[in-house]
Amino acid sequence: MRRLLIAGNWKMNTNVGEGEALAEALRDVDTNSVDVLVAPPFTHIDRVARALKGTEVFLGAQNVSEDTCGAHTGEIAAEMLADLSVDYVIVGHSECRGRGEVDATVAKKAARALDAGLLPIICFGESEEVYGSKERVDFLKKQVEASLAGIKDLDKITLAYEPIWAIGTGKTADAADADAVIGQVRAALDPAIQGKVRILYGGSVKSSNVAGFVAKENIDGVLVGGASLKADEFKAIAREASHA
Repeated sequence: MRRLLIAGNWKMNTNVGEGEALAEALRDVDTNSVDVLVAPPFTHIDRVARALKGTEVFLGAQNVSEDTCGAHTGEIAAEMLADLSVDYVIVGHSECRGRGEVDATVAKKAARALDAGLLPIICFGESEEVYGSKERVDFLKKQVEASLAGIKDLDKITLAYEPIWAIGTGKTADAADADAVIGQVRAALDPAIQGKVRILYGGSVKSSNVAGFVAKENIDGVLVGGASLKADEFKAIAREASHA
């Protein structure tokens, strides 16, 4: 049985002190029945790691370079993240794809993460235009296939379905619809990993709706944005998910 993952993506929010305080407030988050992950900005990963030391909360990064260490100004190598005790790294987030990141780059980043011992969370999702078309499922299947191209150890991958039209808009996909779409994407994966790969849902997730998502057969957790910046709300999300 796949264990639920509740992942909080802080995005470009909090300064060092605020991030440290938020991490301290999450030390008692319920991790008995679910895995919990927080992904702070690069600037305070180390401080957040110290604040969470001794807990079962996993540490994530929000992106990673496709290159190894070297002359790549402004980039963060997977080895650097591993050195900071990072467990997971998010790649292919819709906001990065919106700035021009393509599937081939996402696949290279995921491969680099795996090489460094990190666990990639590969995001995929469709725009509102694609959502309303007959090409929706085919588009998502192709996006996932291309984002996994050439990657070994596929059983170590986590996928995250985040419909772009539901990111930060207040709109939320219907749980049954999200489950059906994720199920079709799962069915297109290599049969050897179909039952192993966790697929999360992300898109205006909060404590009042998380149970409806994680209770579905094919949804193995959630990728939380804005709600992860409020300790009480994020803990409530984890709590509701564990009881679903």
